[in-house]
Amino acid sequence: MRYFLCKLNTIFLGIQSQRTERIISVSRIQSSVFETEKQDIFVSLPLLFGHADVSAPHGIVLKTTSEERKTVLLAPPLDIDIEIPQEDIHSIPKAFGGKLLSFSGACFIRKDQAEHLILFLDIDKILDDFR
Repeated sequence: MRYFLCKLNTIFLGIQSQRTERIISVSRIQSSVFETEKQDIFVSLPLLFGHADVSAPHGIVLKTTSEERKTVLLAPPLDIDIEIPQEDIHSIPKAFGGKLLSFSGACFIRKDQAEHLILFLDIDKILDDFR
């Protein structure tokens, strides 16, 4: 499956590209979640995960049905678009005690001569939290 990766301090967030309608440029947003006059929802990933110092210049517009309001994930700069086989993605251990409920899995990738952790966003869980 293809994923967009964006770096949030020392980890990468993985967002399924098949769930994405388009990517837009945005200016800095000060709150973690807000609605527009059209009832669209904007969710700032850096602020949602407690990283207010990280900019979110990209808006990832998620696919919806025609009657649903749009949801836009405000993301750190998108780093790469990568294919990651499903068998390389592992579930998150229960030892984290529910701290990582917004993620569906994790894996490591080799990039720039180092290994990096990717946490894959559970888009449905995030959408349920804000609808």
